[in-house]
Parts: sequence; C-alpha cells; structure tokens
Amino acid sequence: MNELLLINLLRSLTIKRIINLIKTISSFLLSALTNKYILWGNPTILTIEPTNLCNLHCPLCTTGSGEMERPNGKMGLDTFKNILEQMADDLFFLLLYHQGEPYLNRNFLNFVRLAKEKNIYCTTSSNGHYFTDKFIRETVESGLDSMIVSLDGVTQDIYEKYRVNGHVNKVIDGVRRFMEIKKEMKSKTPLIAIQFLVMKQNESQIPQIKKLVREIGVDRLLIKNIEVRSLKEAKEWLPVNDRYRRYDFDGEHYQVKNNNKKSCPRPWLSTLINWDGSVVPCCFDKNGQYEMGNINNKNMKDIWENKKFKNFRYQLLTNRKNIDMCKNCNQGLGSFIPKFLSKNHK
Repeated sequence: MNELLLINLLRSLTIKRIINLIKTISSFLLSALTNKYILWGNPTILTIEPTNLCNLHCPLCTTGSGEMERPNGKMGLDTFKNILEQMADDLFFLLLYHQGEPYLNRNFLNFVRLAKEKNIYCTTSSNGHYFTDKFIRETVESGLDSMIVSLDGVTQDIYEKYRVNGHVNKVIDGVRRFMEIKKEMKSKTPLIAIQFLVMKQNESQIPQIKKLVREIGVDRLLIKNIEVRSLKEAKEWLPVNDRYRRYDFDGEHYQVKNNNKKSCPRPWLSTLINWDGSVVPCCFDKNGQYEMGNINNKNMKDIWENKKFKNFRYQLLTNRKNIDMCKNCNQGLGSFIPKFLSKNHK
C-alpha cells in the first residue's frame, strides 16, 4: 500500500468508520481462527469499476486479451450516486479501477468529486495515455488522492511487447507534465506512483526505470510481479530472476508462492462493484463468475449478508483451494497474524 498518501487516508477515518473497521477485522479474525462463520459490520474498502473498456491490448489482461465474458460498458452517474448513498458512511477507502481505463468514462472525475465530498480516500490506476493539460488540471482539482500509472518499459520496443497499442513517450511526457502542473497548482495530490510490472521482456530495464522515476520526480516507484494463468504464459512472461516472480517455477510447473494461507480478509472487509452494478467478492473475479447480486436492484446490505456471500465466505474458511479464482492468490490469514497463532493455518 505504499502508493497511498497516508495522512489523507487517516483523515478519512471518522469515528463511525473506525468502529466499522474494527467490527469487520474482528469478525474476519474470529472466523478464520475458529472456522465459524461470523460477519460484523459493512464493507470498509470498496473497488468500483468505472469501465471495462480499454485503449490497450495487454496480453495478460482479461480485457486486453479479449477474454472478457461480461458485457462492455461504463458506469452511469446514477449507479455511482446510489452506491455512495448506501455505503459512504462506512467506507474510508475507494479504488476507482478494475478492468479497463478509468479515463474512458467521462464521469470518472465526477465520481472522484462525489466521493471526496463524503471524505473518502480515492485512488485509481491508469495507463497514462489521457494526460492532456485539461485532464491533468481537472484531476488535480477533483481531489483525487493518489494514482498508479503503468509504465512497463522505458523504450518503445520493450514497452509495446506488453502494452500493445501503447506509446511509451506519450506516457512519460504525460507523467512529467502531470508533475509540473501539480507543482504549478501547488497541490500535493494526487500522489503519483509509477508501476513497473516485471516480466522476462523488461526485467533488464529495472535500473533504467529507477533512473527515469528520479528524473521525472514522481512520488513512488512500485515494482510488481505479473499474474499468469497457464504454463504457456508462465514460459513466455515470467522473469528469469526469481525475486520478481510470484510463482515457484521450474520451467515445466508453476504454483503461487505461499499459496497455503487460510481464508482471506477481503470478503469480510471489502467488495467490488462492476460498471453495471454487479457485486463480486474481489478483483480476482474478472468475469463476474461469483456475482452476489446487483446494487441497481438490491440493497447493498442485503447483498453483503445474503446466502451466496455467506456460502462463499464459509468455503474460504473450510475449502479455499476449491475456489478457482483463489488459486492464483496468496493473500490470507497470514496477511494479518503469524501462522502459529492459527490452529488451522493451512
């Protein structure tokens, strides 16, 4: 979470939100430690997908690869207002991105403004191709707290291997201009983090991205590992240096490192709402296979506490390995407390 502006995050924690956060964390920990289903409180963290459309065709992305099974579209302002009306009092952290480029939704910055009126910390992630002076100024004025900008190479030949149809100089120039305008406007926000996904094709450029980040003067550099979904993808994309892999990989087999963690805090603390209002447990459900309901026709509290969500959480407690989308994730009870404190940590 080092892309966050911590002081702004803390400012969003009202008494009611702190109480709700304590409830959700406590109910998760008790559930995980006892294997008994306990749910207190409401979502404290929310991911909203402004759109699942994108201007790029990244091969490991569900949208970019053409593997998106959900209809394409953009969230409407009415849907967003409905979400805030139902959930804003308990939320302190809002992620405005999922599958797709947020700036393709013309209401994206209106979403930010509305959330900031409710004192909710807002962050987003962009591929950096829409940083005109106009959009930069409007973004700063919106109150957006932080932003991740993807830049997976410093030369066009390397960058475009993954960011298909992308233009590296457009991103670099746009980020540089973003930092200049922030300074002109005497604004500390949004905090800008460059994200570099390490893969076989670009790992040699890690020293160069570090140098570039220092030159541009962005706030953070996030060096992240990539997600693959098949042996073919593992062979083609996983970096040579094991330090930058999220998988144990011997050339013929791969599995997520530390994949024996028990349960997962996300469905107790947070949830995700797609552009069309459909509610899913987390960002690993790219195609909405575990839809719990739709906020456009059901109350969020009813969805949060319904039988589908209850069964999903219970399966996480008792048989996580049989949930397909969880097989590529290593977040779990160990993210909160050491394994030895859990009697059934595997």
